[in-house]
This record gives sequence, C-alpha cells and structure tokens, in this order.
Amino acid sequence: MVGCGTIGQTVLPLLSRHVRTAAPVTVLSMDERGRGIATAQGAQFLHCHLKPGTFHRQLGRYVRPGDLLLNVSMDVSSLDLVEWCAEHGVLYVDTSIEPWPGVFDNPMLTVRDRTSYLARERVLRLARRFGSEAPTAIVDHGANPGLVSHFVKRALLELSTAFGLGDRRPVDRLGWAALSRDLGVTLIQVSERDTQAAERPKRPNEFVNTWSIDGFVDELMQPVELSLGTAERGRPHGALWHRRGSGTVYFKRPGGATFARSWLPSLGGFQGLLMTHDEVFSIADYLSLRDGGGFGYRPTVMFVYHPCDDAMLSALELEGRGWQMQPRSRVLTSELVTGSDELGVLLAGHARNAYWFGSQLSIAEARRYVPHANATTLQVAAGALAAVVFAVRHPRRGVLEADELDFEECLATAAPYLGQLVGAFTDWTPLQGRGELFDEALDPARPWQLRNARARQWRV
Repeated sequence: MVGCGTIGQTVLPLLSRHVRTAAPVTVLSMDERGRGIATAQGAQFLHCHLKPGTFHRQLGRYVRPGDLLLNVSMDVSSLDLVEWCAEHGVLYVDTSIEPWPGVFDNPMLTVRDRTSYLARERVLRLARRFGSEAPTAIVDHGANPGLVSHFVKRALLELSTAFGLGDRRPVDRLGWAALSRDLGVTLIQVSERDTQAAERPKRPNEFVNTWSIDGFVDELMQPVELSLGTAERGRPHGALWHRRGSGTVYFKRPGGATFARSWLPSLGGFQGLLMTHDEVFSIADYLSLRDGGGFGYRPTVMFVYHPCDDAMLSALELEGRGWQMQPRSRVLTSELVTGSDELGVLLAGHARNAYWFGSQLSIAEARRYVPHANATTLQVAAGALAAVVFAVRHPRRGVLEADELDFEECLATAAPYLGQLVGAFTDWTPLQGRGELFDEALDPARPWQLRNARARQWRV
C-alpha cells in the first residue's frame, strides 16, 4: 500500500478482514502518519517517498510479480504506477487518478492542462496499449469515483422495475446505455452532503475537512468539468469543449467558487459545489449511444458536493484569501460527535421526475466498523476494498474503470460498510422556489436542464 493517510488508515482493518496474504501488508509512506495503526494491523510500515526519478527502483525493492499495489497516496502519479505494475506483473488499485506534484495548483499551466479530463485520457491510452489480458489495474475506485458508478446501475434497474419494464438486466455497455435512454434519464447528479460536525469548530485561518486536506484543496482549485447530454439546449455560456465530439466541457472558474443545486432524501434540496470528478466522464461515456459522428443519446453528468459545514467555511475562506492556503489545517477524526455522509446518484428527467439511490452512513455506525474512521473515509475505503477483492478474483482484465466492473459483485463487498442503502423518488426540481429571481435564465418547460441546476452565482 502506498500512502497511509486517512483513507489508508481506514482501509487497513478492512483488508485484514477480507484479503488473505502470504506475508504482512507492506505500507510505503512518505511520512509517519498511520504508523501506529499500520503496526496494530500487523503491517510492515516503511518510510519511502516515491518520486519521478526513483519510484522504479523503490518499488522494485518491495513489490514482486503477483503482488497487488494499492495506491491511496497524494502526489504520486497513477499513470506511472499503472504502467510499472503492468510491465512487472503486478495488480493495481487506486481511489483517484493523481499526478506528480505541480499540476492541479500550478498557475503556469493553462486551465485545460489542470483538468481531470486530461489525466483520465492518459490512463485510458494506457488501457488500450496494454489490452484486456494485462494484469488487472482498477483506477478511480473509491466512493466517488467508484461506488457511485455501481449506484447508477442499481438505480437504473430499480427504475426499470418501477416503470414496468420487467427484469431487464443489460449484459454490456450498450445495453445499459439503451436502458438509460429508454427510461428517459437526461441528467445524473452525483449528489453528496456531509453533515458531520466536531466538538471543536473551525477557527479563522484554519482549513478543516473530514478527509484529505491536500486532495480537497486540489479539487477546489481545479476548473469545473462536466459531461453535457443530448437533452441540453446548447452549450452553456463560458463552457469550452475538451475536444470536439467528446461531450465534455470545462469552465475557466474553480469548483470551489461554483455552485449548483441537487437533492437527497434526508434533507431535500441543497446547494453544493460543482466539482470536477472523473465519474462525470466515465458514467456519461458508459451510458452514451453514438449516432454517426455524434451522440444519439448521452446524459448530462455532474458532481454536486456540500462538504461538512466546517469544510465549506474553509473553502469560502480559502477563496477569500486569494486561494492562498490557510496556515493551519486539521482532518476531523476522533473530534467528530454527530452527523453522517449521504452519498448517492440522482437520476432525473424521466416520467417520475427524479430518483436518488445511495448510501446514508452516520459517524456512529462508521465507528462500529472501524473505530478510528469517519463516515466519509469509510465510504471511500469500502470502495477501495471492493476493487481490491475484484482484482484478486479477476487478475487478468487490463486497466479498468468502475463502470466496467460487475456492479453486484462490488456492492456485495462494499455494502456492509455503507450504512443504509436507500432509494427514493422525489417531485423536487432545481426550479423550486426560484422563478421570480431568475426569470431571464431559467427554462421552466425543461426543469432538469443544466441552466436550472446552476446556482445564482454562476451564469450559464
């Protein structure tokens, strides 16, 4: 395992329960975080800082053919690790596609060069290069990206049943895309609200979060990215195509300063940050149907995220500081006393308006499974565990994204750690309560257009 931050420390106890190893897990970490937990779990903890010029030699010292490398680190290139593992007969899993340092926060790079789309494209080129018989490498398989792709398939099947389409169970990508089209799904929102709260609140000039500080700050400062569907009436104002015909766009504005509206069962409608995430590409691509040189069907896919209140305040303060990081930071773990993380997918635009499916996991329940975890880190760790188990069972499948895996097999592994899996219909739309304020921009006849989901601060 590379890295032992909040996610690594949470996944270690799960690995010991579900995966039999011939030798103790080896943890390679650039700092001392997690040493105590790793040692308590029987892992070998080694100080090892992987760098572009030395990672080949360092991995060669500890990783052997037939091993599995789980990458839960920051600032270590997923692209390079996937390539090294494929060439050395090693299985691979990560929870997000990461570059070496100096990309997402580099003002000398163009906006497009700092997008998640380009990083994912490089990994997909590796997948084509190595083919389907290479050692299995599963990228982007935490909670989101990762489990949310399986939530989409589960939601599509439940919609199919609700609409009386019978036991229609697709067996390939085209089948899932056709089902989504036939159900009338025009927009998919990955919808997440974190309500966990600590006994000691955020202080001025302090950045607080329930998971990686560096990872969240990178996402806040990256440009907004999403996939545009065939139901959209034109390209939004300010949107730039990644490439013509890709169906994906980016904006010259950071996700940490861009807002959109979504819905979830416990709280109803909410406003969150419109963040870049790889699942907005992979889900849209997986559910797309081509028509000649264009798309015959493609859903709009976006990620709307409201972090815990202290993290949201931290993000607003960061923007106010001109994106200069606060001098102090704190990851909330044992200090959390209440709340939950509600993560799911909202499938909208069909005959029954919208349907949400996902995980509701409280901090109390998360601690019953892993005492030092919180709800957010456990959801991500459950996704990583599911990918590890899948890779071990299917060791020669090449480079894969979550959408290409057996969703039922992955959910069977992850579900015991996700709290309640909930499905709910709603009559709510992004237009609710907004008509008089936004007459010039709204499209009342098509409530699930992107222009309606955006918040007041974002002109489209």
